[in-house]
Amino acid sequence: MPYYLKHFFDPGFDYTDLRPRELADGSVDHYNRGYVQNVERGQVLARWMDAPPVPGDGSAPDPWSTLAYEEKVFPAGNNTMVDPSRPDELLAAEAGYVFYLDGRITVKKTLNVRRDVDFHTGNISFLGNVVVHGSVRAGFQVQGLNVLVRQTVEGALIRARESFQAEGGIKGGGKATVKAGANFRVPFAENAMLLAGGRMLVDGPCMHCDVYAGEQLAVKGRLVGGKAVCTRIIYVGGQLGGGMGAGTVLILGYDAMLLNSSHLVEAKLAETLGRLEETRALLGKHPHLRGDLAPKIALLEERLGKFRERHRELWQGIRAVENLEGCRVVVPGKVHPGVEVCIGEASYMVDDYLENVFFTYADHEVVVGQPALKK
Repeated sequence: MPYYLKHFFDPGFDYTDLRPRELADGSVDHYNRGYVQNVERGQVLARWMDAPPVPGDGSAPDPWSTLAYEEKVFPAGNNTMVDPSRPDELLAAEAGYVFYLDGRITVKKTLNVRRDVDFHTGNISFLGNVVVHGSVRAGFQVQGLNVLVRQTVEGALIRARESFQAEGGIKGGGKATVKAGANFRVPFAENAMLLAGGRMLVDGPCMHCDVYAGEQLAVKGRLVGGKAVCTRIIYVGGQLGGGMGAGTVLILGYDAMLLNSSHLVEAKLAETLGRLEETRALLGKHPHLRGDLAPKIALLEERLGKFRERHRELWQGIRAVENLEGCRVVVPGKVHPGVEVCIGEASYMVDDYLENVFFTYADHEVVVGQPALKK
């Protein structure tokens, strides 16, 4: 007699033949194509059934979900297991993506994307490790446990719950945001927002970026433009500051991730306030538009209040770390005028060229000393 195996994933899924998804309003989503079938550890992958499902009875959500077998033996591959308490169910033994490999249901923990992340793949959201063998193109997203990009990150959004690395560097174009829950390493970075809950290492230059590092930030080349926020230690091996109109601000002594959240809310506050003032000015010039503009003003005022409340909540939790004297900026190379170093509530504006120096905190001030590193 035949045995019927109901699948809780698409056994015929083909990541090379993805179609844009049609949304409820009839438009087409070219960015989310469902590149991978994620499964959690312990999730049911397949279940034996006594009879085939009847179309339309609700037991089979898709026509491909049930296959017939001559023997009641699971086609079980790597990282799958039979449920000890329910022997008719096959489970995922690890988190990852599920597919048929050589006729067996298989779960893999590492997703290799062997091309660019672009309109062919759509966004990538995976529970395990992700290796992108090409580049991540502007406008696309990659999420995973540990994320490795073999080539370049453009103006993309990347979230790694643990570590991140881009072997080809980051060319953000002012639109890239790359966040790692733990450590972060790139050969260079330009015009991007970079966040690491642990340590961040830039092997070359870091130009015009907003950088947030929870433990330590090390830039072996130049750190020019933008702001660098780090709880304890910032090291710049080459040049700190410089460039036409490139203000460079370093902030130490606070939780870097909380400060990032605060800065994002501040940006939304400024944007919302600007829109509110413009709308009020428009109403002042055209009172007859009150019926259209009054609801917009009320909505903007409501949003502004929420952002202000969120900002207050964040700053209730932002406190300078204990032992600010342990905070340090180390620059064996050169420091250009125009760099501002803030440690706790103290700040120091560099007004002359310096070389082989360190900045630290003493007696409620930022002080400068030499040499940068003790031999």
